[in-house]
Amino acid sequence: MPKSGASKSLTGKEVEYLKTVFKLLPGRDIVGSLEVADAMGVSCATASEYLERLEEKGMLKRYRWRGVVLSKKGLEEVNRIIRNHRIFETYVYRFLSVSLEDACECASMVEQHLSEKVVNSMCSALGHPRTCPHKNHIPGGRSCC
Repeated sequence: MPKSGASKSLTGKEVEYLKTVFKLLPGRDIVGSLEVADAMGVSCATASEYLERLEEKGMLKRYRWRGVVLSKKGLEEVNRIIRNHRIFETYVYRFLSVSLEDACECASMVEQHLSEKVVNSMCSALGHPRTCPHKNHIPGGRSCC
């Protein structure tokens, strides 16, 4: 079954790098490769390799000797993944009485693979929450919220 809106070409590790860049960017124009490496706990060479892959997939724009920014496509993808994570986590926590820690861990495993239709259905069942149990903002969906 096709994943509506999902970028099938991203690996789990690439998603982690994309989310890391997203977390480091607020209030800034650009994020350096060394900052991404530090945040990921890897060498600068390893981070650069993944950032290059993300650029090749259209998720980032790299500026030599300066760093990276999310492309429009990258921003859309990271918002989709974050929305999937936070809606799934909230749903599992509220309706299945799973601990918040376990709900978050499970959401991390499936966030990349959930279809927009399933996430929108969970969002509707939850009453269209604006924040997750961690009090983090839930991005709106294309056809929901």
